[in-house]
This record gives sequence, C-alpha cells and structure tokens, in this order.
Amino acid sequence: MADPNNLTTDLEALHNAIQSQIAAAFPALQTIEFYRDDEDENIQLPACLIELDEMENRDEDPGTGQICMSLRFSARLILTRENGPDAPMQARLSAAALSAFINKNRFGGHASPAHVLMGSRDDFSPSLSGRFSIWRIEWVHREAFFGASVWSGGSIVPQTVYLGRAPEIGPDHIGDYKEIWKSGA
Repeated sequence: MADPNNLTTDLEALHNAIQSQIAAAFPALQTIEFYRDDEDENIQLPACLIELDEMENRDEDPGTGQICMSLRFSARLILTRENGPDAPMQARLSAAALSAFINKNRFGGHASPAHVLMGSRDDFSPSLSGRFSIWRIEWVHREAFFGASVWSGGSIVPQTVYLGRAPEIGPDHIGDYKEIWKSGA
C-alpha cells in the first residue's frame, strides 16, 4: 500500500503516464515518444515528441524537507502536409485537442495539475518545415516534490491536529483547543 503521507513525484512514472495517456486518447498518432530526434527520417507520422525541458526550484518550503520544483514539458505534434488544402487547419485542431487534453491533467501522479502555457507553430527545424506542419504545446506542473519526506518512513505522523488561538495557548488552555483533523476521519 502506498504511503498517503508521501507525495514524492516519481519522474519516470510521470513520463510513462504522459506517454501512455496521450497514446490512449489519440490513437491516430503513430509515434509518441520522449526525447526522440525530430530530424529522424524514419519517424512514423503523425507524431507527438515530448520532452521535459526544465525543472525550476520554486523556493517554497512544503514543510516536508523536500524540494518543490516546477516541471516544464513540451510536445511537438508533427503532421504531414500531404493531407490536402485542409492540412493547416487540421494541424491547429490537433494542437487544440492535445492542449485541452493536457490542461488540468495530473497524469495519475503526485505533481500538480498541468497548466498549458501555449501552443504555437514550430518552425525550428527548417529541413522539416516544408514537408510537415509542426506545432509545439508547452505546459507546466507547478508543483512536484522530490526527495524524502520527513513525514514518511520512521517519522512520527500526527494522528490528531488541534487549533488554538493566541494568546489562549499552552498547557493552561488545552481545554480551549479545537480538534480540526483526525487521521482516518
């Protein structure tokens, strides 16, 4: 059984969940991979190439002894332009559908919900731009926790939490405290 007090983000599991959930939601995509070179001529299209681009320290103390990081991902949708005059619109519709799927998705992990930042044409690969429509979707999981939590393992986890209001606090005011949380309740 998973430790309910451990909210550590498993980065490998998050990668796997993103890849598998996009594959399930968009079965027309022939290639869905992390860290694949988009210049690879053997790529099966349409494709979704995903990367974790940045991990930024949030400088927030989550009260667990862990580091809180913001995770910035990107996905490149690579679509062929051979689908006729409607291909540019289809590329934009695909980018919008992927953005809607990603937004607010936790992908089953302990990272905060995804927040889509943008979707835009990606003309970074000049050798591909003439033959393909490439759209880039960027999103962020604003909170992901890494490292061991002081609240899991051998630490003592509170079973009941009480609230007292100053100045009526301390041993002389125990009867004034109000129970605000109980484990299992």
